[in-house]
Amino acid sequence: MTHIIQTSVHSIEECKRAVEELHKKGYTKEQITLVTNNAYQEAVLENWDLRGADGAIISSHSLLEKVNDLFNLKQYEYFQEKTGTFPDGMDFLADHRAAIENGSIVIITEEPAA
Repeated sequence: MTHIIQTSVHSIEECKRAVEELHKKGYTKEQITLVTNNAYQEAVLENWDLRGADGAIISSHSLLEKVNDLFNLKQYEYFQEKTGTFPDGMDFLADHRAAIENGSIVIITEEPAA
């Protein structure tokens, strides 16, 4: 099982669109993991009144229904320490750590075995 970083997005709205595109490409909920900072994680989990760029309300619960895990960095590190799921150990997200801390959301997918 191989995991890759698909993309890094800067808003929950962008994340929702990217996850929907992954589903259209055939990815399942079980294959998608999100990693973000505490504030974005809380906003998604609590389903705060989120508005898209066009002013429309975004339901973060519909995003949660389409992903397997939503980790903040500390949870990701704990999960990685216990399971070793992602490649390269803790270095897997090294290039994205600062962006995550500043509010980006990294989308990771589990790729099918070749």
